[in-house]
Amino acid sequence: MKRIFSLIIVVSSVLFAVSCEKEPGQTETPAEKLELLISLPESFSGAAGDIISVKYYSGKGPKDGDVVVLKQASSEIICDIVTVSSDNFTFKIAPEVETGKYNFCIRRGDVTKTVREVYFTIEKRVVITEKEGYNVYGLISCEGVGVPGVVVSDGIEVTETDEGGLYYLKSKEYNRLVFMSIPSGYEAVSDGVVPKFHKSLDGNASTTERADWQLTKVDNKDHVMYVLGDMHLADRTRDLIQFSDFTADLNEQITKNKSRRQYALTLGDMSWDLYWYSRLYDLYAYLNTINEKVDGIQIFHTIGNHDHDMMEAGDFDTVTAFKKAVAPTYYSFNIGDVHYVVLDNILCTNVPDDKGNGRDYNSSLTADQLTWLRKDLSYVDKSRTLVITMHAQMYSEAGKQAMSFSSELEELCSGYETHVMSAHTHVIWNNDHTASKGIMHHNSGAICGTWWWTGYYTAGLNLCKDGSPAGYYVYEMNGNDVKWRFKPTGKDFSHMFRTYDRNAIVLDAAGFAPSASSSNASAFEKSASHWSSKSTDNYVYINVFDYDPLWKIEVTENGTPLSYKVVEAKDPLHLAAYEAKRYNDGGTPTSSFKAYTVGSHMFRVKASSAASTLEIKVTDRFGNTSSETMKRPKSFSLSAYNK
Repeated sequence: MKRIFSLIIVVSSVLFAVSCEKEPGQTETPAEKLELLISLPESFSGAAGDIISVKYYSGKGPKDGDVVVLKQASSEIICDIVTVSSDNFTFKIAPEVETGKYNFCIRRGDVTKTVREVYFTIEKRVVITEKEGYNVYGLISCEGVGVPGVVVSDGIEVTETDEGGLYYLKSKEYNRLVFMSIPSGYEAVSDGVVPKFHKSLDGNASTTERADWQLTKVDNKDHVMYVLGDMHLADRTRDLIQFSDFTADLNEQITKNKSRRQYALTLGDMSWDLYWYSRLYDLYAYLNTINEKVDGIQIFHTIGNHDHDMMEAGDFDTVTAFKKAVAPTYYSFNIGDVHYVVLDNILCTNVPDDKGNGRDYNSSLTADQLTWLRKDLSYVDKSRTLVITMHAQMYSEAGKQAMSFSSELEELCSGYETHVMSAHTHVIWNNDHTASKGIMHHNSGAICGTWWWTGYYTAGLNLCKDGSPAGYYVYEMNGNDVKWRFKPTGKDFSHMFRTYDRNAIVLDAAGFAPSASSSNASAFEKSASHWSSKSTDNYVYINVFDYDPLWKIEVTENGTPLSYKVVEAKDPLHLAAYEAKRYNDGGTPTSSFKAYTVGSHMFRVKASSAASTLEIKVTDRFGNTSSETMKRPKSFSLSAYNK
């Protein structure tokens, strides 16, 4: 199937459609017309021999046999084109290229066409002797001095730098990239918010390639890590406007924590593959947006199912776009005493049809990832904290294994204090397996809530499917001391729970979907279940968003403690904020967006009367508290809860 990519360009890049430039004495025939539609940045940086990747569109790029020509005045330098794929090509920086401005041209036979002026920054690298049998090598340095003990991998083979910062790798170049595991006490160079710890390879194991990195020394033992669940940016449902609320909140936290090193980790689904095409909003557009709105931190990225190009078939080709735009699909890095591992547990099995349908995948790791991870962890002492991110869940809310190869991953984590972070479901839960497996599993909700819909219908009321507010996590890492808190977007950390007076809630169509058709009204009330009818049982429901078993809940009525129990229930505010609104305007709620039956953090307590006042206090595992004096009856409406 022919791919049609959005014409959204990387930051500092411009799309150029160029016409023929005739050189003296050269001719151009109609058959040799060279049409180019190339996304070319304003500048390149690298050294002689580096492989540079360039994107093009609609089949209007170079072909095998073409060359890149760099022109300055009357001189020109030929750079060989190494590979040409369906939407990008790579070229090698020739030894003659020096720092300065060049007209970037493509030559095919006797025809040369200029794309644009580009500035090249050429690094002067230490001469390194190649080693026979090794096809990937390089130097990792800081302020001109090689950094020893830095782990380097192509996603299969793993090695480390020697005392002089040199590494040599025997690579089959299957993944067409090489990456370093950034060492503790250092940072990589950034392109906007994205740390550049990886480099492209040409995919030909018979060629020898060099990949160097320069590090900056920092003190990051005490650091803050912001963990960011699903964003689903697509330029629809006013998502970019709502996203600004999140970035404003995040920037406020960055300012408050400016005395410490700060980073962020996404948990996948930054974009929404369906709208790469229909809304012309892809991974490059996401990078544009995040770079415009967030500054001062590096953001590491996890791939989600919606960050796969589902117009391609199979697991390998669907991740090509992500690797070109963002990062490898699995890798590791170190900050302070924490070893971070990013995994891809979305195994695509899709075969798209002529209409682009086909989004099949399983939640699974691959054998290659597990083999790589075993090698990677061989360089990591058991005394260090291990943080593993993946998009889909390792465990279900009930604590059962939820992906293939969970047991194998558990075995690899044995002996480490491990935190596994996932997203995907747009709900929050925690599984504490520290006693049996040494693993704490955090499912982190979503920045977009219910794909931005509740905030679209009711400004400021952005909810996840379990009723938890849209938001993100703030992890404080000091050595092996790990603490975390959920940060609701636009609200204080103390917004830890929400209460509902069951006697005061009747979620019927007449009250919440008055314009719905009879069939939609019936469908809404069926979905609302017991919330749709009047109750006089004096029940109070407490939704404790980030609850785990080490939290404490205290409820008193006139000084008398009341017992409570966990129950399975949908959150009534989400029912009113999404499903009622969709049914009311004639739509049909997307099945996967509908209210989630909470099984681990919805609690119920029985009061003695309909008018008693309850004192409710919640304390998390770190001693942070939140309390409410709940005067009953407590009214229920969207406006009453949107404060």
